Amino acid sequence: MAGALLAAPCLQAQTFEGSITMRMGSRGPQGAMSQVVEYLVRGGKMRVTMGGPMGGAAMIVSPTEKKLYMLLAAQNSYMEMSLPDSAADRARTAAAGADSVTVTRTGRREQVAGLTCEHVLVSSRGSATDLCLTPELGRFVNPMASLQGGALAPWQRQLGAEFPLKVTMADGSVPLEVTKVERKRLSNDLFAVPNSYTKVTMPPRRSPG
Repeated sequence: MAGALLAAPCLQAQTFEGSITMRMGSRGPQGAMSQVVEYLVRGGKMRVTMGGPMGGAAMIVSPTEKKLYMLLAAQNSYMEMSLPDSAADRARTAAAGADSVTVTRTGRREQVAGLTCEHVLVSSRGSATDLCLTPELGRFVNPMASLQGGALAPWQRQLGAEFPLKVTMADGSVPLEVTKVERKRLSNDLFAVPNSYTKVTMPPRRSPG
């Protein structure tokens, strides 16, 4: 799907290094909640930092190692898990019903956080989600899905290496919006587990259902 049309932008995406600040929201029993998330990218690795009452947590994704590390600052500890290989990822995507998802490029563009993105409609089961995507930041990795052993989202299978700057649900709510993009050099230390951290056991994953 990337094709010749996206070849040049994707080449730019591979060289992106810097920080992406986004606002993420969710609805729960206590109502709507939102938090600011910092997403760092360097050399194919990603670090996502989220705040919290206990000092927050950070997740480091290393595709070359096929590892995800969850850093718990308050406990000076970390957990490690393996990312699914590409074959398993494809199997999970197929099982999730990727063919039932329809992706429509609208051609409508918008400026978000200083970057141009195209609105793409992802329709499934009668509901459509609007993703405003840019190829300038590389492929979006959802650490929470990786933490749960999930596959790539079906729309990513069809569109390739594009990053959502804004996500708008059918009811008009915006669960994700990038507020700032800053290109800058980042230290390798940000993408490594501190030597002072102790490894702890990852809790067993809950089976679906």
